[in-house]
Amino acid sequence: MGRKGRCPVVLLAVLAAFTAQAQPGALKKAFAALERYDYFQARERLQKQTGKHPAASWYGLSVISGRADNPFYHLDSAFAFIRRAEVAYGAAPLKERERIAPLGVDAEAIATQQRRVFDKAWEETTAQHTIAAYERYLATYLGSTHTEEARAVRDHLAFMQARENNTAAAYRDFLDRYPGAREVYEARTRLQEAVFREATADGDIASFERFIREHPESPHVRDAEDAIYRASTPHRTAVEFHRFIQRYPTNQRVPDAWRSIYELYTKDLSVGTITRFLQDYPDYPFIDELVNDYKTASTILLPFRKDGRWGFLDTTGVERIKAVYDWVEPFQEGQAQVGLDDRVGTINKAGQVVVDIVYDEVYDLVEGTATVERGGRAGAVDRNGELVVPLVFEEVGEFHNGLAFASRDGRYGYIDGRGDVVIPFQFDAAGTFRSGCAVVRAAGKVGVIGMKGDTVVPFAYDWVDRFDQGVARVRVNERMGLISPFGDLLLPVEYDHIGPFRDSLALVVKEGRCGYVDQLGRIRVPLEYEAGEGVANWGDPVDGQLRVQRKGLRGLLDTRGQVMLPLRFQDVGTMQGGVAPVRKNGKWGLADRQGNLVLKPKFDRMGEFEQGQALVLQDGLMGIIDSTGSLVTPLRYEVIGPLTFGHRTCEVEGRAGVLDGDGSGSIAPGYDACTLMEGGVVQVELAERTAYIRLSDRRAIWKEEGFDAPRP
Repeated sequence: MGRKGRCPVVLLAVLAAFTAQAQPGALKKAFAALERYDYFQARERLQKQTGKHPAASWYGLSVISGRADNPFYHLDSAFAFIRRAEVAYGAAPLKERERIAPLGVDAEAIATQQRRVFDKAWEETTAQHTIAAYERYLATYLGSTHTEEARAVRDHLAFMQARENNTAAAYRDFLDRYPGAREVYEARTRLQEAVFREATADGDIASFERFIREHPESPHVRDAEDAIYRASTPHRTAVEFHRFIQRYPTNQRVPDAWRSIYELYTKDLSVGTITRFLQDYPDYPFIDELVNDYKTASTILLPFRKDGRWGFLDTTGVERIKAVYDWVEPFQEGQAQVGLDDRVGTINKAGQVVVDIVYDEVYDLVEGTATVERGGRAGAVDRNGELVVPLVFEEVGEFHNGLAFASRDGRYGYIDGRGDVVIPFQFDAAGTFRSGCAVVRAAGKVGVIGMKGDTVVPFAYDWVDRFDQGVARVRVNERMGLISPFGDLLLPVEYDHIGPFRDSLALVVKEGRCGYVDQLGRIRVPLEYEAGEGVANWGDPVDGQLRVQRKGLRGLLDTRGQVMLPLRFQDVGTMQGGVAPVRKNGKWGLADRQGNLVLKPKFDRMGEFEQGQALVLQDGLMGIIDSTGSLVTPLRYEVIGPLTFGHRTCEVEGRAGVLDGDGSGSIAPGYDACTLMEGGVVQVELAERTAYIRLSDRRAIWKEEGFDAPRP
């Protein structure tokens, strides 16, 4: 019994040993079948070997499932099999690795097969190009070299879907689902805009008030306050402005309302109106400005020179500020720049120093702040002359919206009115903030940022204009288009030229044709007119009029595209008082709205009408005509200047004089130069000496020592 009992055990051991020795042969046959594309036999044999030779078997099964020329093609399975092969190979002993190496199975082959599966799956995913397809790829093919690209494309598709819906809910869903997307910053900006738009859809004051209460931290609170301001003051009367101030004392536009009342009252800036305003509004908060205006209204100061030094006198010739400076500039906003010992500062009309005379350069005040420079460094002073931004920057720009660009170590950022850095120094170039946006350049491309440094227009352009009117021109590869402050393309970047917006329209030129577009990117005047030579110089809207050309002849349209002046002239000016300058047969005359000639063309040149007068040139001499075409000033002057303070300068044979506003003579030509000044005074120069003459009686109120008036 003992011998017989052991025989089956021995037999089983022998069979097991034989089977183990035979397995490599079976595996080899499986790979041979795979090599001759006998996928059925190869798959069947490989499935039987997964227990004994898992690395090679799973590798082979992955190859079969990864080939599209057989019924077992299934990339998900191919990926699952190759991951098993990778794990099995990592755990396989050296002897097993040596046994399967002749079959072409090693670490490199497994890695190559895995990459092949990744790539094929990626091709199928990109062919579908849906959010779901990319989501599935990311969830299934872990470790793929296409993971980052798949995530980026998925995020972009999801963002574009949110943009198409353009609702607050859509943007919130996007931000919740894809917090790491590159489009997050734009989605947040658009979310804020959508929340504002949806909350204030009614467009009434109540909806804007509710928005401010419910969203006090929103960047659109300012927009809501602006809307309340506009809705509360539709007629811009003093009563409306004052009612607004009383009802909304914390609104950011309250200072504007106060100043609007002040401007309405004191349009002529006289002592009487300023006094009356203060009586009616004793709680006016900007009393210092009012006092300065009162002084300004009371006194006009003129620069004068004495013994090589400069000071100021009034219009009676009385010295008000002693001549102690190397040079002076005219007063602006109550201050005048002065120079002393190669340094610059400012003084007020009392002669008191406001900005210390210690700087190399002092720029004009903007928002109560002026940039100053000294020793190659820049800072800023307030209107009282206090240095509020230290001299530590290479450059400081104008302050707008409370921020100014500044540069340090060749990089640009933004600072506030105290010199604190608000937006880091990270740009190659930077512009001034307008309407809460600033144009900046980085890595050779131009984009737009918000006041917190967030990118609101991607860096994709060669040039971006300022957002002065809620829209900006852009240029890429010498082609122009229009974008909104959110970066939305309002007009494709395919135009040869887009002019600046005037009267809510801009000239657009494409392929030799031109028309006009509005601020929403809508073509208001079709591109059916000729883009004549120099159209960029003469085609912009002027006073609500559009100069257009067809078949070489020009006329005028209004902003609706309706004809104001028929297109039948070589050139035209703007319509004023029912007539417009027109050129015909090389000469200039006047025509009415129907195109009838009011004045037969006879002048070589003609200017635009200003206060019922236009300059004309004939045979090298200038004169002035009225709207009937009659000469009010004869053709005897070589030069006639523009209307300034109610008068014009003129020249005859190189000698300067002055004409009255009606075109008649006032100061006979006889000086080297004449400069019209405020207060009915003209500054005259002769032989490098200066004098001031009062135009009302033509008497000199002051003469520099050595000045000799010309003889009649």
